[in-house]
Amino acid sequence: MLALDKKKLSTTLVGFWESAAGELWVDMKRGNEEKKLVIGYGWLEGVWESARDYYMDNEGWSEEKFDKYWEDGGEDREIDEYIAMTVDNYDDELNWADLEGVE
Repeated sequence: MLALDKKKLSTTLVGFWESAAGELWVDMKRGNEEKKLVIGYGWLEGVWESARDYYMDNEGWSEEKFDKYWEDGGEDREIDEYIAMTVDNYDDELNWADLEGVE
């Protein structure tokens, strides 16, 4: 019996940037296909709120402790995590198919 070579495709991050309008653009690649996702302005506020809620509600941090974390590199760490989770969300055939291709 012949074994079929079914290589699982995975979605990877190509790059990201924030537009002058405050939109987050995320370039992703799956196999030979590259697509962009645009997340509307206000995305950074959502990241901040989510991180703040998590650390204050689940970790018992004070507002001052969270502000210090955010200012001392926490913002970059939380943005990286947000983008990684976004790419992971599109590491799925159905979700990937919902994105439009790069123009």
